[in-house]
Amino acid sequence: QLFRNGKMKYSSDEVHEGFISLSNKKIGILRNSIWQLPFKNIEELINKTNRYSSLGVEKLIKKEKKSGFFTAFLHGLWSFLNHYIFKLGFLDGGPGFGIALGNFEGTYYRYIKLLELEKKWNSPTDLQKKSNK
Repeated sequence: QLFRNGKMKYSSDEVHEGFISLSNKKIGILRNSIWQLPFKNIEELINKTNRYSSLGVEKLIKKEKKSGFFTAFLHGLWSFLNHYIFKLGFLDGGPGFGIALGNFEGTYYRYIKLLELEKKWNSPTDLQKKSNK
């Protein structure tokens, strides 16, 4: 993401935010590559997956989606196949596999978190607190 200061702004989407051009000029393409590191270590990747899956639940709720264990698995599997096979992630070797696997996880977690809300799951400590009242 490289642009002249003041000529673009971010959209307000919480997940997959985009850009809005404030220029009347055509958007160009760079001739050389720029290295982009989306995360510095695995801990940051796990935290990002958790954060994005939680934000994604809100989008699923707005779209009135329903969930279940099998639904979560199928959506996760599709996300993996889409990134690894159809978007040619396998050409990137191990990192491509890791990114596709991360996409599986994030998608799976998003649907499981939705199921958790639908079923009003409580942790054992939450249940114990309610019974002590």
